[in-house]
Amino acid sequence: MTNLKSFFGIIAVVGSSLTSFAGDCSSLSGEYKIAKENGDFATITEAVSNLKCGGVSGSVRFLIESGKYTDKIDLTNISGVSAQNTITFESLSGAESDVILASSSQDQSFTVGITNTSYVNFSNLTLQNNSGLTGNVVRIDGNVSALKFKNVIFDGSEKQVTGANNAVIYSTSNGTKRGLSLEDCTVNNGSVGVYKGGLEVADEATSISGTTFFNQYEGGLVINGEKSPVLSYNVLSSVSNYKGFKAITLNSVNENLIVSNNIVNTINGGYGLAMNNCEGLISGYGNITNNSFYLGGQGTLYGLYLSGKTDNQVLNFNRVKLTPTTVNAANQAFYMNIGSGQNINLTNNIFFDLGTGGYTILGNTYKDYFNQLPPQSNQALSVSANGIMIEKVMPAN
Repeated sequence: MTNLKSFFGIIAVVGSSLTSFAGDCSSLSGEYKIAKENGDFATITEAVSNLKCGGVSGSVRFLIESGKYTDKIDLTNISGVSAQNTITFESLSGAESDVILASSSQDQSFTVGITNTSYVNFSNLTLQNNSGLTGNVVRIDGNVSALKFKNVIFDGSEKQVTGANNAVIYSTSNGTKRGLSLEDCTVNNGSVGVYKGGLEVADEATSISGTTFFNQYEGGLVINGEKSPVLSYNVLSSVSNYKGFKAITLNSVNENLIVSNNIVNTINGGYGLAMNNCEGLISGYGNITNNSFYLGGQGTLYGLYLSGKTDNQVLNFNRVKLTPTTVNAANQAFYMNIGSGQNINLTNNIFFDLGTGGYTILGNTYKDYFNQLPPQSNQALSVSANGIMIEKVMPAN
């Protein structure tokens, strides 16, 4: 009997311990302060651990006290999230430079990881992974929807590195990503500013607006396998000498693509906008509208570069200015290869090469007419192709 009493006593103690442990993992709902003193959580790591353990039962907002943190945010399979039950991390002061979240020297693979977790917001923060040679500031994996960054500074490595694993923001091709949003952010350094690898399953509705991309080595924006992204009012500027630098790369980006009101500046050659196999809809063309591309340097310069089955696109009111340091007949403000694409409409664009002159496309034209247009290096004066007026703009003396 005594042994049975002892046995049941042990079970009771174990049961009590389990209940206590479960209580430590209660779901979160409401507003919480992260601060070393007088906070609901002393560290970001502590708050994230609670999220991973108990999930959420309502919307959750973490207000982070000013300072620099080396805590890693790794949000994987957080339970309870929804359009109503969102998770938000933001600075208590409201200033993005007051809270800096940096990778630790022990683990530089990424600073913020989001895996199979949706409805997460970051605002008014600085996120860094710039002390090592490799790694991402943000890595997005699995099925992720409605991930939003607003007024966030991203600082990647200043080293001259390439590849997706060195991008500042890397969204993998695993799973489907819907509704990734960057608004009024700053993305510094890294191999690529934002690299989206959604070729396995098409991603949807990426929105990047009002964001500055500075000093990427390989490219500013790379988007693969996407439906209907919107890229607007961004500035992409780089001094990279990487051969083949591309400010914006779109591969298999389909349906209602919008690229509007962006400014691209590169000084060492490369591409402004490169589109490959991008298919718009007959019922809704893609729109490349009111962008400015300024490219200079010694390398070959391409302003707008279309290849593969890129079709059903309107290119309207774009300005492309090439400022090579030497005359290069290979430079093209506009280039389209002999791909299978069709229905490419050029309307009211200005294409100019400081070395050889340029052309203002005043009318509307299609792919069938391109071979009849004079090349950029042609010194002919005004020419009309099938009723499409192209004005010659001579270089400045």
